[in-house]
Amino acid sequence: MKNRLSQMLLVAILFSSSTLIAQVPVSKEPRHKNVLENKYIRLLDVTIAHGDTTLFHIHATPSVFVYFTNTIVCSQIKGKEWVTAKNTAGNASYRSFINDTVVHRVSNCDTVPFHVTDIEILSAYNSNILYRLLPFTVLFENEKVAAYRLTGLSFNNQTISSRGPIVAELVEGSDMLFHDIKNKKSTVLKTGEHLYIEPGRSFYFSTKEHQEINLVIFEIK
Repeated sequence: MKNRLSQMLLVAILFSSSTLIAQVPVSKEPRHKNVLENKYIRLLDVTIAHGDTTLFHIHATPSVFVYFTNTIVCSQIKGKEWVTAKNTAGNASYRSFINDTVVHRVSNCDTVPFHVTDIEILSAYNSNILYRLLPFTVLFENEKVAAYRLTGLSFNNQTISSRGPIVAELVEGSDMLFHDIKNKKSTVLKTGEHLYIEPGRSFYFSTKEHQEINLVIFEIK
């Protein structure tokens, strides 16, 4: 009888351990690469190859997403059926996850790689100051973040200063430059890459004439 109880306890422990391993915070899921983390954000760069599937993972932190590829993706909320959707390059979205924590896994059902970034918002910048929108196309705005899209020459040489933390992500285009005015330094931003801009910096973007550009930027409030 004692051996039987020991066996049952061992099975229960093993089952519990496997469940915990299979269900991890999104920042610990192997395909979600933590490429940047500071006081304000944690930027997870996610690439899923054709036919690959993530572990079940937990989203519980307010997050913004931007998609870099046109990919058919299948997802499954734990305990529910699989759902198929087409993700479009350049789409950006926000979800709080505060009262609707999600536990799911994602599979690439397409023939091309799936690339998306998940930016978790860890802290506000300065919630006591009335927020002023930037002079760009607004994708969405809420109490935590504002998102914008910059295309064509609408942003060329337009100086931006005294802002909160910003993440710029280039969905389409090349030879785009970020100019840090104070440090007199320029950085090239390539397609599929991101750039973190520290609070309070003075800067502007530039690109070649007639260059097709699709830049998404998020500013933490």
